[in-house]
Amino acid sequence: MTRAEREALSQRICNFYHDAANKSVIVTVKYFKKQNIPQSTIYYILKKYLKCGTNKDQPRCGRPLKISNKKLNNLVKSVNNRCGLSQRTMARPLHVHQSTVSRNLRKRTMVVIRKRQKAPKMNSEEQEKRAKKNCGKLYRKMSTDCNLIMDDEKYFTLSGNNVYCNRYFYSTNPATTPPNIKFRKKAKFEPKVMIWMAISTKGISDIYVHKSKLGVDQQTYLQECINKRLIPFINKYHYDGNYLFWPDLASSHYSKIVQERLNKKNIPFISRNDNPPNVPQARPIERIWSILEQKIYANNWEAKTKDHLIRRIKQKAKELDQPMLQAMMKGVRKKLRSMWRDGLYSVC
Repeated sequence: MTRAEREALSQRICNFYHDAANKSVIVTVKYFKKQNIPQSTIYYILKKYLKCGTNKDQPRCGRPLKISNKKLNNLVKSVNNRCGLSQRTMARPLHVHQSTVSRNLRKRTMVVIRKRQKAPKMNSEEQEKRAKKNCGKLYRKMSTDCNLIMDDEKYFTLSGNNVYCNRYFYSTNPATTPPNIKFRKKAKFEPKVMIWMAISTKGISDIYVHKSKLGVDQQTYLQECINKRLIPFINKYHYDGNYLFWPDLASSHYSKIVQERLNKKNIPFISRNDNPPNVPQARPIERIWSILEQKIYANNWEAKTKDHLIRRIKQKAKELDQPMLQAMMKGVRKKLRSMWRDGLYSVC
């Protein structure tokens, strides 16, 4: 008999006891015995009804709680909005097991263990204020239909051991796993190349590969990045003039000769004083680097030479999803507004 059937039978017996039997237990028992209901069941239901005043199931005492409500409330207050805590450490003063703490927090409270999000760390409070202020300036400078162009550089190594998808491996027996799968081998001075590119809602510019071990100086940036790649990209996709160039804050990007070249070509760009420092959460190109990196080093791919790596980078850059790029770039203005009004970490 299910619980619903048991409650329905109890209700019938109690109703008959009140209405038809005139509160006579014997009459009620005789009537329901004719319906093949056990006598003990009828007496049990009537006894329970006369004692408790209801025919519904009452809460049972059950197993006593190992952590009382008072102790649990104190535990919640001690862990709320804190990090670096261990459930084993919490369990010791309460003289319970770690699993008991975990179960009680999960079932009896609103406390949820959450992963800390990554966010840029500002060097000083003044830098944070300047970044927030400049986000507001940049937001007001951009119109709703303005196309934003931004550029950046990133280093790529021959192997992608640090890429998230290559950090783990599946195995039924680690002892039989090949060494190239089990271990992330890292060279002390691994060869690497630097990649520069510019992006906008229209797509990605031609990629510049810098093979030298030295960084990009102002002459290289001007000739290889601005003259040969950025300006042709703008002339091809943004000839209407409705765009704004947001360069990186690297010193070579704001050298005198670079700024003179941009002004000569009437390319509107964000001045150094108005450029928000250390705000990768507002620059989609940082996220695009991560996506490109995962595509390049997928399935634990590893380059043999620098030229092999460069060909792979150019191939995978062409495979980036265009609608995704457009959506990411169009959301920049909204992020800047949120960072200006609600704080830099409101969009992390």
